[in-house]
Amino acid sequence: MVNQPLVSIIIPAYRAENTIAFTVRSVLAQTYDHWQVAIGVDDQVDYLQLLAEQGINDPRLKQVFTGGIGSGEAIARNKAVSICDGDILANLDADDAFASDRLEKLVPLAEKYGVAIDNTGVYNSELVLYKQPFPQRQALNFATAADILSPRIPFFPVFQRQLLGDGWTKVPFAADVLFNLELLSRTEKVAIHPEPLYRYYKRDNSITQSANAFETAEKAYLTILSLLDEGALTLTDAIRQAARQEFSENLALNKVFRRYMEEGRCQNLEQFLDMTNNGQKIEFVSNLN
Repeated sequence: MVNQPLVSIIIPAYRAENTIAFTVRSVLAQTYDHWQVAIGVDDQVDYLQLLAEQGINDPRLKQVFTGGIGSGEAIARNKAVSICDGDILANLDADDAFASDRLEKLVPLAEKYGVAIDNTGVYNSELVLYKQPFPQRQALNFATAADILSPRIPFFPVFQRQLLGDGWTKVPFAADVLFNLELLSRTEKVAIHPEPLYRYYKRDNSITQSANAFETAEKAYLTILSLLDEGALTLTDAIRQAARQEFSENLALNKVFRRYMEEGRCQNLEQFLDMTNNGQKIEFVSNLN
């Protein structure tokens, strides 16, 4: 197709040997074909060689090494940007997937509005779609700060490179949320496509599934609140205030999550959020128990 902008797809990779082929195959299946993949390697694994061994050879695949091991998604994404050639950037985790028409549907929205996300499809361990952040929305709509903050479901933007700013901020947890809030602050509109075009898979090794999620989340929330209070991050005043309120509430909710874990009511953060509707049903659940 004439005048298709080049899309650089950023994949941070850490201990992704068992999933990255699945992820890259979803990119190879895109109906929009003017793309490149930039893998930010954060564990010193040669993922291009690993992919080649599984029959995946494509000159559009590139990789760059952070020089560390487990440095974090922010550092890996920022390093990957250094080898990106596209005017449009897209996020993709190394254990997730794009629907085959995701770029075809989101790139025009990113060109028009600056940033586009979709109604992230969350898949359980049986690979079944079981929730979305906005199940009632059926038409194109536009994100508010609350839309990004409240669902406790990640969004993976397709966006114009000129809106990148300084990239992702290193925090223990929720770096994607902070980055998406910065995108919202830099542009007038973040378009939300109503379909679940991003396939977000819950894995046993994810932070929300881990037994020590409480410690990771508490450290992250305290770090984020400090950044917000210091005036760090490129945010409008209204979005900064909304973020401060949400992360303060999350910090308090995290203490309840710890109690639930200690009492054996849940096994991980994801289960806690599901059973309490992101904390909204805590009194109800407590009364029942």
